[in-house]
Amino acid sequence: MPPLTIRKRFIRSRPRQHRESGSSAPVRSNDTRDMTTDQATRQPSKHALSHFTYSWTIRGFNDLVTFYPNTGFVLSERFWSPRPPLTNDSSIKNKQNDQPFLWRIKLYPNGVNEAAKTHISLYLVAIQTPYEKQSSITCREKTFKLEVFRLSSDPTSPSSTISHLIREETFTMKFEFDGLDDFGRHRFCSFENLFPNSDTTAEIDLLVRVQIFNSSSPTGSTDEPVEHVDEFPSFKQHLDDGKFSDVEFTFDCGSNIKAHRVILATRSTYFEKLLGDKWKEGQMKTIPIKHMQYTTFRSILYYLYTGKLEEGLQFNVLKDVYSKADMLNLEKFGEMAADRIADMVNGDNWDEILMLAWEVGDARLKEAALNYAVTKWDYIRDGENMKRVMSCGNMDWIEELMRARYINMPIS
Repeated sequence: MPPLTIRKRFIRSRPRQHRESGSSAPVRSNDTRDMTTDQATRQPSKHALSHFTYSWTIRGFNDLVTFYPNTGFVLSERFWSPRPPLTNDSSIKNKQNDQPFLWRIKLYPNGVNEAAKTHISLYLVAIQTPYEKQSSITCREKTFKLEVFRLSSDPTSPSSTISHLIREETFTMKFEFDGLDDFGRHRFCSFENLFPNSDTTAEIDLLVRVQIFNSSSPTGSTDEPVEHVDEFPSFKQHLDDGKFSDVEFTFDCGSNIKAHRVILATRSTYFEKLLGDKWKEGQMKTIPIKHMQYTTFRSILYYLYTGKLEEGLQFNVLKDVYSKADMLNLEKFGEMAADRIADMVNGDNWDEILMLAWEVGDARLKEAALNYAVTKWDYIRDGENMKRVMSCGNMDWIEELMRARYINMPIS
C-alpha cells in the first residue's frame, strides 16, 4: 500500500498584509547575480493559444537557505503572459485581447511558517494590471503548473546543464486582487528531495518554472484530478452498493465498504496507485484498512463519489478527515473539512482548533478560533483550555493570542 505521507501543504499563502513583506527584504532577480530569468521563456511559447512558460534560475540556492530565516521570501521579476483571444475571428479586434496578465513568483527558502520548515514554500502571485484596475476587474481565474528542477552539469558538455525534475503540481485557482492574490503550496519541496544527502550546505542551483494555461483543462495529466471532481456526475447511489462493485474495504471494527476501482482511481491519485499494478492491493478483491477509522474512510469515499463533504460528521471525525485529506492530497476536501470545523468552534474545542491551525498554518481555522477566544475571553480565560494553550511551549503562538486580545491587532 502506498504510504500516507503527511504533507501539511495548503494552497493559500500569507495573509494580505504580509504579501509584500517578510522577515527580510525581498530579493528580486535583477538585484542579485545568482537569480536570473530565462529570457527565451518570457515570450509566449509557440503554442501561444495553449500555454505560456516562464523560467526562473536561482544560482546558489543553498546560500538563500543559509541566510534567509523562516518566513523570509524572495521574488522573481515581474512577467507578462498573453491574454487568450476572446474570439477566433481575426477580423474582429477586441481591446481586451491586447492586455496581457502580470505575474511574479514568490519563494520562501525556509518555509512560509513554522510548520513548513525544512521545505520551500512556492506561490504564483497575480498582480492587477492598470487595464484590470481601470476596467474594475477584481479577480483572475487561471490554471497553472508550478515546477522545481535541480540543475547539474552535463558531463558530456561542460557548458550545458541537465534539469532534474523534483516536483510539479497543477492548480486551477481564482486570484482575487482585494483578497487572496497568490496560490501555491506551503510545503512544495522538502530539503530531503532538493539537497543530496539532505545536506543544506551543498551547493545547488534550481530552476523554478511556471506554465500558465489559457484554458481550465491543460494538456497532459495533473497531480490532482480530484480538484475538478465537480465536473463529474455524482455516484452517490453506487457507494457501498454491491451492484457493479469490484473491491471491498474491511475494518477492524467489523464494518466494510463496497466500492468501484474506476471511480476511486479516476478521482484520486492515491487510489490510482493503490489499485494499480505496482501494489499488491491492486490484485486484491478485499483490502483491509488498518490505520484509519471506518467513519473517516467512508467520508473520503463519499467525497470521491459525490464531490461533497458528508453531513452530520462529529468534531473528532472532522479533525481526522482534515488530516487524512492532506495526506491523500485532496485539497478541496480538506478545505471543506476546515470550513466545517471553523463553524463548530465552541468553549470545549477552541484551543484544539487554534493549536491545529498554528501547527499546519491554516488561516481560516486560526481566524475562527482567535475570534472566539477574543469575544469569549472573560468566559475562557481561567479554563483548562486556556491552560493547555499557555503550556504549549511556543511563545510565538502565545504572543499572537495575547496580541489579538489586548492590542486588538488584525488576526492574520
